[in-house]
Amino acid sequence: MRVTILPDRRVEEVDARTVGDLLQALGLHRDAHLVLRGEDILTSDVRLAEADEVEVWPVISGGAA
Repeated sequence: MRVTILPDRRVEEVDARTVGDLLQALGLHRDAHLVLRGEDILTSDVRLAEADEVEVWPVISGGAA
């Protein structure tokens, strides 16, 4: 499947059955990244298809000091 990793917009082709497998293959921690297919945020157990195009976004937290 085609994966766009943001914010760098790096594109990779990855073979993964689930979102959890995808993040593991990319070496990314699942609690620190969101995976989106279209406008849907996917949980780590969602199955992926070879034709899927997904985006991986880092989770950014912060606030006023």
